[in-house]
Amino acid sequence: MTKTNEELLKERQDRIEKALAFEKVDRVPFLFSGPGYAPVSKGLTLADFCSKPDDALNASLDTLDDLNAIAEIDGINTSQAGCFPCLLTEQWWARVDVPGFELPENELWQVHEEEVMKPEDYDFIIENGWDAYVEVIRPKIHNPELIAIHAEWMEKNVPTLGERYRSRGFEPLCGAVTEIPFETVCGGRSMGKFFRDCYKMPDKVDEVLKLGMDFWTNLAIGASQACGIKGVWVGGWRAASNMVSPKIWNRFVWPYYVELIEKLVAADVRCILHFDSNWDRDVERFLELPGKGCVLSTDGSTDLRRARDILGDHMPVLGDVPSSILAAGTPEEVRAYVRDLIKDLGKTGLIMNTGCDMPYNTPLANVEALVLATHEFGCA
Repeated sequence: MTKTNEELLKERQDRIEKALAFEKVDRVPFLFSGPGYAPVSKGLTLADFCSKPDDALNASLDTLDDLNAIAEIDGINTSQAGCFPCLLTEQWWARVDVPGFELPENELWQVHEEEVMKPEDYDFIIENGWDAYVEVIRPKIHNPELIAIHAEWMEKNVPTLGERYRSRGFEPLCGAVTEIPFETVCGGRSMGKFFRDCYKMPDKVDEVLKLGMDFWTNLAIGASQACGIKGVWVGGWRAASNMVSPKIWNRFVWPYYVELIEKLVAADVRCILHFDSNWDRDVERFLELPGKGCVLSTDGSTDLRRARDILGDHMPVLGDVPSSILAAGTPEEVRAYVRDLIKDLGKTGLIMNTGCDMPYNTPLANVEALVLATHEFGCA
């Protein structure tokens, strides 16, 4: 008898929750993650993906159906919501060139590395607050046409976002993105200037970063409640261990992650630690976090096998099939990576996923290999 979407959803939710709790599963769950891949695979342009949120979300849902026809999948890592470039702009206080606007319609979006936030802006934030400065900097970085589309769509659609995936039988692991203020200010100041600020005026930097904590904490809790999806990406890019010296990392990065994550977990928000780049130096510090409220999600740069050896059953992980293999490798290489990862990490406390996101130009044969290999090697 064919199962209904409701029955499939219940099975998939149960499989995901067991995997996250280090319980035995019938197979390693698989989550899709490819916001750019989905629209391209459905015949849309990257310009459509960036400026037509309804089309982008429908492409995401249809892609889940397509993959499920290859072999059963369980859901999606992060849900498609709004205009993607606007989310990047909010995260990094940086302008983004967008296909269909500044770029040709099928050229990948590009984040500007430039000094938008000036040194005197630290004083403005200290005197007026983080939220006041958000209103000052937004007009400098956002495309007005795109942000208007984004804001209208988010207001109308966020409350039903989780249900739109679940009605098709798929569970979204997370529905929003948050971060520590280090990431935001680093984007606004530009990397080189911000890193110098951390050495030249550390007390002022620290004061500003502290003022940003409520913004990102409240955004994560509010977004999770609004969309009905328990999990939130806690982003880490420029704050990675191989990007920042221990002196700076231990003052401006790690204490902020601990505070943010502890507050989110206390509010029943699951933290998907979307930690791109290499975090090997500080993996032991992850033991300080409420592990069962977190999921470690790396991009192929961090040694995930070493992380599992250190963390044990303290924190579940997402598989990290690298973007380079997906976009430029062969199906055999994809299959071998999945096989070896499951063999080395084991079948509990693991969900198979791409490292960061599946590239928009990933060949279908490699996508098929990723899904099929998870079934072949992930079954109990």
